[in-house]
Amino acid sequence: MYDEAASLQALQRYGILDTPMEPAYDDLAGIAAHVCEAPVALINLLDSHRQWFKASVGIPLRETPLDQSVCRYAVRQPGVFIVPDLAKDARFAHFSIVTQENPLRFYAGAPLVTPDGFALGTLCVLDHRPRQLSQKAQDMLGALARQVIRLLELKRANDRQGQMLVELEEARRQMAVLAHTDVLTGLANRRSFTARLLQEQALLRRDGEPACLLMMDIDHFKRVNDVHGHDVGDQALQLFATLCRDVFRAADMVSRWGGEEFLALLPATRVEQAQAVAQRVHAALAAHPVPGVTPPLVLTVSMGLSSFDPLRPLEITLRALDSALYAAKREGRNRTVVV
Repeated sequence: MYDEAASLQALQRYGILDTPMEPAYDDLAGIAAHVCEAPVALINLLDSHRQWFKASVGIPLRETPLDQSVCRYAVRQPGVFIVPDLAKDARFAHFSIVTQENPLRFYAGAPLVTPDGFALGTLCVLDHRPRQLSQKAQDMLGALARQVIRLLELKRANDRQGQMLVELEEARRQMAVLAHTDVLTGLANRRSFTARLLQEQALLRRDGEPACLLMMDIDHFKRVNDVHGHDVGDQALQLFATLCRDVFRAADMVSRWGGEEFLALLPATRVEQAQAVAQRVHAALAAHPVPGVTPPLVLTVSMGLSSFDPLRPLEITLRALDSALYAAKREGRNRTVVV
């Protein structure tokens, strides 16, 4: 039993409607015309309001209205549907292909049936004269219709493979991002930041440009977690990361170094310029409490600031920054100490 709605859904899954003509389909239509000794052959797909031709031999049309379709009758029965004389069949005598100048009179169509049993349309042949079609030609027309379905199945498999490749590439891209990004804050992680530091160190040795490093640690962060819970703690980290994106330049790199500790690289920056950046971070935190917390939770941050000496081992620079950071905490927090 032909199910129009289900067949239309099946057709949509192939993504074939309104695609350009293709030689493989044209060849099958041409072979059908030759085998059946017919001047017209069509690969006809039934849409909701039209019949659309993936291939056409003998007529230049790409589509006609569904209410002018002989093929919608052909898909309702198994095997080849034959109308020896369209002009003498009351169902079709008023169709434009029959009433036009140089009318079409003969029709034979083999349904295009998917492996799961849905009829999508037909491979059909037409002639300008009433006639019959031999059993051998009918068998060949049915075989060619099955080849059309195989082409459609191949297209769908290729489409799926293409989509899988797109999804795989996106997954690889996301994995690459995750490998270099802290998931919670979206900032660079320690691994990628260390690699950038080593690159910058080599550039500074070559070019002699100034650069600075700023180590930042959110004050009393353990208390935030203990009093307000880890969800608020996560919000605090995300807020700090957002404010850093606003304060630092695009050329700078800010990382989550670990826990509530952050490390920033400021290329082409002198210490006094970096101090101004640090002050803007303090001001941004003072102006932006953690959202949704009552009473307002205002974060502060202690910082250690150092010029980035490319001739000094990186480990020594980082230890000096760490010492400056903890000096800022000893001196009362919410301040920057330059080393």
